[in-house]
Amino acid sequence: MLKNLQFATYRFTLQAGKQGVELPPWKASTFRGGFGHVFKKLACMRADEACVKCQASSVCAYGYIFETAPEEETGGFMGRYEQIPRPYLLEVPVDRQTYYEPGEVLTLRLRLFGKGIDYAPLFVSTFRELGNSGIGKGRKPYRLNHVASEGVRREMDRMVYMEGGEQTHNPIISTGADVITDLDSANSDYSRLILFFETPLRMKWQGRYTSDPQFHIIFRNVLRRITGLLHYHHGLDTSSENFQELLQKAEQIKLVRQETKWVDYDRFSARQDAKMKLGGIMGWAQYEGDWKEFLPWLQVAELTHIGKNTVFDLGRIRIGS
Repeated sequence: MLKNLQFATYRFTLQAGKQGVELPPWKASTFRGGFGHVFKKLACMRADEACVKCQASSVCAYGYIFETAPEEETGGFMGRYEQIPRPYLLEVPVDRQTYYEPGEVLTLRLRLFGKGIDYAPLFVSTFRELGNSGIGKGRKPYRLNHVASEGVRREMDRMVYMEGGEQTHNPIISTGADVITDLDSANSDYSRLILFFETPLRMKWQGRYTSDPQFHIIFRNVLRRITGLLHYHHGLDTSSENFQELLQKAEQIKLVRQETKWVDYDRFSARQDAKMKLGGIMGWAQYEGDWKEFLPWLQVAELTHIGKNTVFDLGRIRIGS
């Protein structure tokens, strides 16, 4: 199943304009809000109409990327989605830098999954137009210098856009098979595991947000995230898969140590006309138990992120040694 996942990672290199660029510490929210607005302007056929009322929503790029809702319960492990996983996510620098001098470079990554890869040229056009419109405090402009498609190990790049030139749609498409390390050549100690939560991990357990990083809760979020991407964006029916045995094994892996804290990020939602808090746990947790069977899932989850609001670069995890 994991080998069916397809994704493409794009590295965007931006250069601050003559006025510089001023961003909040949590940059992902600003970029997501900015490019969502521009994306709709470029792609939407009826920009002033709500997607739920639009007769063209089923064939609209904006509707697919941002507004698609599940039509019915999927059944099986996934159950009912309030909102289906979006076929993209952003990864931005996690440093606290807020001001970029004129000419200073900022790099961010966009990852597209499954059918979402087809819309890469529209994302490039959106980021270019967003640079012209301006972003951050005072809506100051930036230049989109270039965009490169990256391989899994970042050992190769394929340029898809250079400033002033034409963009191409010839990405490096990777699969879950490219991510999964040979278990025999990977870390041989499968009794102890450390997971780093590099950006806030926002997850629910029994209907409530939790700050308790028990392994089985983590793994349930991994399962839900990956099977959701496969079901909705790869056309793979995962509803009949039985994960009960795997979940029972996950419950046997014990949390033995942790250093985590709850971190809240604020963002303003123009669509809801309200300020929202998007919080989750950051830090690390150590586990003991036989986790060898879970390694491929965790390796893929490093790229998909897990939990809620992954489009904002939340839920970025990393396997430690």
